[in-house]
This record gives sequence, C-alpha cells and structure tokens, in this order.
Amino acid sequence: MKKIFLFIWLAGTSLAVFSQNQYSGFSQYMFNGLAINPAYAGSREALSMSLMYQKQWAGIENAPEAQTFSMHTPLKKQRVGLGVFLMREMIDIRNRTQAYLNYAYRFPMGNGIMSLGLKAGAFFEAQDLSRITLDDPDDPYFTRVPESAVLPNFGFGMYYSTDRFYLGASVPLLTTYRIDTLSSGYKPSWDMVDYNYFLTGGVLLVSTPAFKWKPSVLVKYQPASNSIQFDVNTSFILFNDFLWLGASYRTDIENTGPAVVGIIEFQISDRLLIGYSYDYALSQMNHYLNGSHEIFIRYELFSKIRAHNPRYF
Repeated sequence: MKKIFLFIWLAGTSLAVFSQNQYSGFSQYMFNGLAINPAYAGSREALSMSLMYQKQWAGIENAPEAQTFSMHTPLKKQRVGLGVFLMREMIDIRNRTQAYLNYAYRFPMGNGIMSLGLKAGAFFEAQDLSRITLDDPDDPYFTRVPESAVLPNFGFGMYYSTDRFYLGASVPLLTTYRIDTLSSGYKPSWDMVDYNYFLTGGVLLVSTPAFKWKPSVLVKYQPASNSIQFDVNTSFILFNDFLWLGASYRTDIENTGPAVVGIIEFQISDRLLIGYSYDYALSQMNHYLNGSHEIFIRYELFSKIRAHNPRYF
C-alpha cells in the first residue's frame, strides 16, 4: 500500500515536471553530451553513435523509463558538427518521444575548440488515460487533456574543449508547454524563468598510460523553483584505458533526496564503449524506490588522430 501511495506522489511530481519544462537527467551525462547540449555535436572527431536505457525507481511498478539514441559527426574539415538525438520516455500515463536535429559551428580558440550549437525538433506527446480510474469521471483536468500532440521545441548551447579540459553551457528546451484545460490543448510559453540552465565541466588531472583521473561536474539551475542541482563525479581510468570506474554524488532530484551513483565503463576497443550505472537514494525512500539503472553503449567510426584528442570527453 505504501508503494501505491508513493507512486501516486511521484507521478504527480512528474506531471508537474512537464509543466515546468524540466529535462530528464542521466547519471552517465559525461558520455552522453548531446542529450543536454547541441554544441557537443562533432566534438568526438568521429561518427559517434550511442544508445542508452534508463530505468528509474526499480522497486516501483510502472516507474519512469527512457531510451535514447544519438548520432553526431564533424563535417567540412571539422568546422561544422551535425547530430541527431532521439529519446522515448514512459512516464506514468504518458508516452513521450523527442526528436531533434543538432547543428554546431566549431572553430579553434586558444589551445582548444569552441563550439556554438543549436537544435530544433519536437515532442510527440501521448496520454493513455485508460490507465487511471477517477473518482470524478468528469474531472475537467483529465477530460480536457489532449490524448496526443506534437509540440515543437528548440535549444542552444556552447561547448569548449581541449585535450585536458572541457566546459559547456546550455538551455536544452526554449519552449515551455502547460496543459490548458479551457482549450483542451497545450499552451506555449517562452518565459526564461521556466528554463533549465545547464553547466558542465571536466578536467583530466592525472594522465599516465596506466592511470588517469578525470573529475567532472554538472550543475542544473531552475529559476521557477529557485533550485540548483549538483552532480559531482570522479572517474578513474585504468589498464591502458580499458576500465573506467566512477562515483558521483547528486543533490536532491525530483523530491527523492540526494543520491550516490556507481559507474563502470569498459572500453572494449577504440570504437566500442559499454557502461552501466546504479543510483542509490540517500533517503528512507530508497527502501521503496530500490535504485535506478542505466546502460550505455557507444560505437564510433572514421575517427582521426589529432593534436586535440577528445577521447576522454
């Protein structure tokens, strides 16, 4: 019974998520840069393709799930990067698919490369109202909610990287949509207070053939709720880059409390990387949530050896 009430509360939180234009987060953000920053397109100096599966709150039936696919590559002597990002989310009664084209203009700056990125695409939103039973079947909030919609959106970002350091800033979604029960549709807004602002950074502090140390951080600021979320990671790269071991600490997210994350990655070859992460909430709610899981796969083609080596970012 407690799990049922907990899921209802979490589902209510996720309904507010869409109205506030929140953006899904990933524990392996350092390997999936295109998910939050279009300027990341082309930065791997290869045709880079990745898949990710995320299962949140494994102890809760019908808890949120997400799958992503991204592909990006540099063009025209690495001055331009192009990318595609797809994501499918299943959140309570909703199925949401996102599809975006990403464009990045890249140019040398100092010892590295600066990239300015834009993306354009849409949400494909579908509601399955048959999954819920209402005490009041005439509740206007649900009877006037559209069962499906196509919602255009845009985003922009900046990304700077060298062979030892990277820094990125982005606003992944520039349009906020709220359910308008009067018109039985979604009402767009471009209020900057509703945006999510991301800042990412990382540095390769120690680099030897046998051992490397790479800390990184993600900061998300939400003016609407006056909240700042930190995700601080430290990664150790061992055995000539074959094994990546990481640990993260993340402040409160989606009202489930702070969490710690364990990450393991295997660089099977120069082209193939496989990873897994497990989130453990540092609150009593984890007794019911039972952690979250992510699986990540990246495969790359046509990579080039350059003075600027993006291998670790």
